[in-house]
Amino acid sequence: MAFYNATNLPASEAEIDFSDLEKKFVVPEQEETLENVVVVDNIPVVDESKEAKLVQVLKKIFKKAGTVKANGFHMPKDTSSGKSLSKGYAFVEFETAQEAQVAIQTLNGFKLDKTHSLMVNSFMDVERYTEVDDTYQAPPEEPYVEREHLRSWLTDEYGRDQFAMYAHNELGVYWNESVQAPESILSRSNWTERFVKWSPLGSFMCTIHYQGLVLWGGPSWKKLARFVHLNIKMADFSPSERYLVTWSTDPISVDAVNQRLGAGNEHQNPFTSDDEGHTVCIWDTHTGSLLRSFPPVKTEDGKAANVGWPQFKWSPSEEYFARIVPNASLAIYEASTMSLLDKKSMKIPGIQDFAWSPRVIYDPRTGAARPEMLAYWTPEEGNLPARVSLISVPTKTLIRTKNLFNVFTAFLHWHPEGQVLCVRVQRFTKSKKSRYTNLEIFRAYEKDVPVDVIELKDCAVAFDWEPVVDSWRFAIVHTDDLTPPIRNPSGMASTAANTSVSFYAFERKGRLVKKEGFQLLKTFDRKKVTALKWSPRGRHIVLATIRTTSTYDLDFVDIEFDHAAATKSGNAGDAVTIVASGDHYGITDFDWDPTGRFITTTSSSWYHSAEHGYILWDFKGEQIHKGIVEGFKQLLWRPRPRSLLTEEMKREVRKDLKTYTKEFEDIDERKLHAADAELMSQRRRLISEWQTWREQVDAQLADETDEALQNGYILPAAADDQMFVVEEIVDDIIEEKEEIIN
Repeated sequence: MAFYNATNLPASEAEIDFSDLEKKFVVPEQEETLENVVVVDNIPVVDESKEAKLVQVLKKIFKKAGTVKANGFHMPKDTSSGKSLSKGYAFVEFETAQEAQVAIQTLNGFKLDKTHSLMVNSFMDVERYTEVDDTYQAPPEEPYVEREHLRSWLTDEYGRDQFAMYAHNELGVYWNESVQAPESILSRSNWTERFVKWSPLGSFMCTIHYQGLVLWGGPSWKKLARFVHLNIKMADFSPSERYLVTWSTDPISVDAVNQRLGAGNEHQNPFTSDDEGHTVCIWDTHTGSLLRSFPPVKTEDGKAANVGWPQFKWSPSEEYFARIVPNASLAIYEASTMSLLDKKSMKIPGIQDFAWSPRVIYDPRTGAARPEMLAYWTPEEGNLPARVSLISVPTKTLIRTKNLFNVFTAFLHWHPEGQVLCVRVQRFTKSKKSRYTNLEIFRAYEKDVPVDVIELKDCAVAFDWEPVVDSWRFAIVHTDDLTPPIRNPSGMASTAANTSVSFYAFERKGRLVKKEGFQLLKTFDRKKVTALKWSPRGRHIVLATIRTTSTYDLDFVDIEFDHAAATKSGNAGDAVTIVASGDHYGITDFDWDPTGRFITTTSSSWYHSAEHGYILWDFKGEQIHKGIVEGFKQLLWRPRPRSLLTEEMKREVRKDLKTYTKEFEDIDERKLHAADAELMSQRRRLISEWQTWREQVDAQLADETDEALQNGYILPAAADDQMFVVEEIVDDIIEEKEEIIN
């Protein structure tokens, strides 16, 4: 810089020479970036009278994502028509680029009103897209890779079902055989670290590991997707398998996940700083991407709430899912946006539990799907009675409510076809020294939603609907012994209470039925039943005593067994018969296969150290196969998707059932003969191998003997000349006579 004084000052700043300073001090180039700016589209077009209110609303929304700079909100206007109208988009400038990314992730798709959903994108993305060459260039053609059919097991020529069995560290998948031991498909060591689970339609088998969850499937059992979520404790699918929910007791930590994945694999981490501290994640099973994470549920006073599992329950269409904040509210979310329906929760003081109707119901006149339905209950509070409510979703319209008094607790049981709801209400007597049960049964899709009431003299401890479309039959286990059994830390009880099992059916009003409603069919007394399960095809049910150290009983019941007795007496209950009884020492679980032909009872090492393994029974209670497996943990049948056959087609099949039965019996016979033939072939092969080995040994011995003789070795004389005499004494009893002498 030249020396300046009062006489030679430059006329302007531009004439000042800074070259010497620039050489001495390198001026860093300032890179201008607009990463902290987002473009918001699909904003309502308004005039000047509504502009201020709209800007105020938008600023309030974007404050949730971060700090908007002063004068950082700009909404362009259009004055070409002579009026000042907004252009339907705006620019929002945040303090940091991270806040802009939060706005894009959380507010893109935000419903401003019924017709406007905000579209939020980075300004740099918009600028980059505007610079794209106008000349179209076709992307490189990628080779087509055929995906395996995820339901290929349904094409098995024998119509067999599969199951997964987990024992020790070995997890295997097997074909169930009706006449012989299961056929192994695949088995791997350390395939899972905790447990195994099937998806609801059987498309995926998931294994649980400390790092997360893996989906497997297809004929080759390839890895289909991996979900990184440390220390998963529970997993649950939506009804049609589109979404997966995982829960961990460890709050999400981005650094902990990066450390677990290892250096260079940070790109596999699905979490950001927004997920820190959350415990529940919802994933897309098609893409494997994280859709949203949720923090633990807390009560109004900030304490952790005991929500139970599954935390989120899905509507049958998968369009909505919901969870409760106990005693406070019900939050219903839209699956498409992962955001609250109508942007707010339903405030329901005291809410204890809720349940979706499990089926989409179609209007028989129009064929259109009816709105989905949800039921919840609240307990008594002060002078307010307990209440059961049914609401329609998405409108949240109250369809039916019923007040209840002297309520201890309640349980919601939807029929699998979604048309009726049973509320099992445990009530106090007037003295409040004992309890009894009322069954409040809502016919949800009939006019005015009528409610049938069944009052029991004791307490119902288990309930199960028969899963058949046209049947509203159910079974309950009830007892007057309310003393809870003492259980060890593994969940095994020392004894089982005395119980009764009752069966009910719904009768429509007609010529033979004067009063419409639910009628008692039959009761079996003096039982020790703790659990019951209907066959997936109905009619048959198993009553079992599980997870006790003293009783292991099984009863196989046919609801329509004795037609003659029922016809003669005019009472359908006379047809209800226990067709077989059995036991399984140490039984902890039992489950039907998807066809309703077989049932497995299992004894798991997770509960006790007694004999472990499983037993396969048929629906009539005949034992088919018993497997004693040390370290046995789980046996789970692979679910089947809902049948594509209509009820008319199923009736046609039942008409020709004898023909199909003969065909399947012939197949079983051939398979049995094939198994016998294979066994005989194996025995012949072993005998042939033995004879070949003997011939080789004899030839080798002869060669060695000849070689020894040629070398001058003389065989002992006794080997050729000495004769041995073997004496064999045989005693034969010709006659035996017994005489008594005085």
